[in-house]
Order: sequence, then structure tokens, then C-alpha cells
Amino acid sequence: MAGTSDAWAWHHSGFVVDDLDVALRFYQQTLGFEVVFEDRHMTDLIERTVGISGVRCKLAQCRSPLSGQIVELLEFSEVPAGTDSRMPVWPGIGHACYLVENIDDSLAALLAAGGSTIGEVVTFPEGRAVYCWSPSGTVVELEEQPRQGALVTGVEAS
Repeated sequence: MAGTSDAWAWHHSGFVVDDLDVALRFYQQTLGFEVVFEDRHMTDLIERTVGISGVRCKLAQCRSPLSGQIVELLEFSEVPAGTDSRMPVWPGIGHACYLVENIDDSLAALLAAGGSTIGEVVTFPEGRAVYCWSPSGTVVELEEQPRQGALVTGVEAS
């Protein structure tokens, strides 16, 4: 386990893109990534994760043939005018997701270190997750998964 959050794996890096199809073509054809998960109709779960009502998202997770690392590509739509430009819904904004065994304890450690939540803790099929601001303004996602066994994406933690 690493740090006060007890993170046990770096699960994925996420990047907001302006066109998911263009981004997928690039990552697949140019860099050899394989799509391992795709959801083109995220609504309620993503609204609650980013804390913005009405926002919609197309999302794909792709695995690197070099390292097995997952890159998550997100295309948002229906983002309300005037939404903070630092929010993880604009093209070019990224986040890093870390796996934790107990999201409540890990979130408490992040908050004690000066971080804050962006949206709420949301239950996805693979586990509970939350987007947070680090004290320096970067976006960190905590995702709750048990340490034992293969990850939901099929990539083993070292």
C-alpha cells in the first residue's frame, strides 16, 4: 500500500477529448491500444461523478500493448456554459485513477491532506469511485477494488 490513502495500484490515466472516435483511431492505429471497455451513453453516473447536472459522456478504456496500462478517453457533451475551465469535462484535462481497498478511509486521508471532492462517491459496476482535487489542483480519482485477484479491466497489479 502506498501513502496515507493506501492506494495499491495505478489503475488508469484519463484524458478528456473533443471526439472519441478520432481519439480511439489514434490510440488504436498509431499506438496499438486495444479497447477493453466502452460506454457511449453515460448519464447519471457521470453527472454525479463530476457534480454537473445534465452532462453526458462517451467513454472508452484502452490497454497499452507495451505496459498493460489503461488509458481512459472521455468525450463530454451538454456541459453547461460557464462551467469552471479546470473541471474534468473539457478537452485536454486529465486525471489519474488509483485503486484503494477502502474508499472511505482513503478519501478521508486525501481530504486531510488538503484535497477536496469534485462530485460524490458513486457506485459503478466495478466499484465505488470519486473524483477529487489534489491540493495542487490536479484531478485524482479513487476507485475501490479489493487487492486480491485480477482487476476488473483484466490487468494484474504488480
